[in-house]
Amino acid sequence: MRLYEFEGKELFRRYGIPVPHAKLVDSAHADEIPESGVVKAQILAGKRGKAGAIKVCASKQEIKNAISSLMGKVILHEEIKSVLIEEKITIDEEIYMSIAYDNDTRGPVLILSKQGGIDVEELAQRSGVVKKPINALTGLFDWQAREAAVEAGFKDKDIMKVAAFLVKLYTCFVQEDARLAEINPVAKDKEGNFIALDAVVDLDDDAGYKHKDRNYKPRTVGIGREPTSREIAVKHANDADYRGTVKYLKLDGDIGFMAAGGGGSITCMDALESCGGKPSNYTEFSGNPSAEKLYELTKAILSKQNLSGLWIVGAIANFTRVDTTMDGITRALDELKPTIPIVVRRSGPFEQEGLAILRECAKRNHLNMELFGAETPMTATAKIIVEKSKNYKKK
Repeated sequence: MRLYEFEGKELFRRYGIPVPHAKLVDSAHADEIPESGVVKAQILAGKRGKAGAIKVCASKQEIKNAISSLMGKVILHEEIKSVLIEEKITIDEEIYMSIAYDNDTRGPVLILSKQGGIDVEELAQRSGVVKKPINALTGLFDWQAREAAVEAGFKDKDIMKVAAFLVKLYTCFVQEDARLAEINPVAKDKEGNFIALDAVVDLDDDAGYKHKDRNYKPRTVGIGREPTSREIAVKHANDADYRGTVKYLKLDGDIGFMAAGGGGSITCMDALESCGGKPSNYTEFSGNPSAEKLYELTKAILSKQNLSGLWIVGAIANFTRVDTTMDGITRALDELKPTIPIVVRRSGPFEQEGLAILRECAKRNHLNMELFGAETPMTATAKIIVEKSKNYKKK
């Protein structure tokens, strides 16, 4: 989960990382506006400055104008619903620092540079960037942080200050189970103090059970909108049980799409599009999820209006029990009794038992359902559901 800037800075405060005084505003008619400051749109996308989502204001009226111009505006495919009014810091120097999980070393890595306030892509091309793996078992020692500061080119008292900043950031990273804790820039003010002007924090969703006190609003990163009630419901169902995963993302088509496995789901979605079908959603389930998860996922898919078909599809499962998943699906079908055509292609452990469960469900509910097993390629059934969907819409 990517945190908004104000949420990331709230975390930083807990660990003693200095941040500017700020006020969150979620209305164009804000009260207690300061005499000057920086107005920053709270969106999850990066490069806000270049997109005009950060405005430096020299007067109260400029702040009001900035709020009015930003609220409700769509920038980087995301609607602005709140802004952060932050005190303006007189900057003497900008630096970059982050702690991130590195897939190559399979552990945290420290990144530090005296050249902050620029894009990460540009930063990677420059010299003077220090990158040091951190032993996750022993953590980041003070001497290691000082060594990184020296290597990055810091001098005198700044070495100790930057090192202390890094240790606090690493502590936040570990205690909050983050995948990324980035500050770009950390500003050095005229008094020589370092302060975090930005906060990019990605939390590990799989560690959410350890942080029951969190109450972050659900968000969907990368699609430029708030999550729908169906997306939230499926996420809650997924988080409620550690067994397997189910995912749901709303799209604009009319064929309900229920696929097993990440790779298989992408392959099948491409096949559906190639045959002229339009999926009403993207979804995938894997890792032997419980029947309850499949029940909630099926309900979410079928609750969308004006569907013309449902395609339940997957490759040959390795350890996901087909009968367990079909049990959850049939519970939803028993409740909703959809009249749309349903095409199923599934195989794997307990395949025959699972397909038998579906046959009985179709029989007792008089469903328009056609079943296929391992003898039929999963992509071949894309054409079948598309044809059935077209015929259904002609009625």
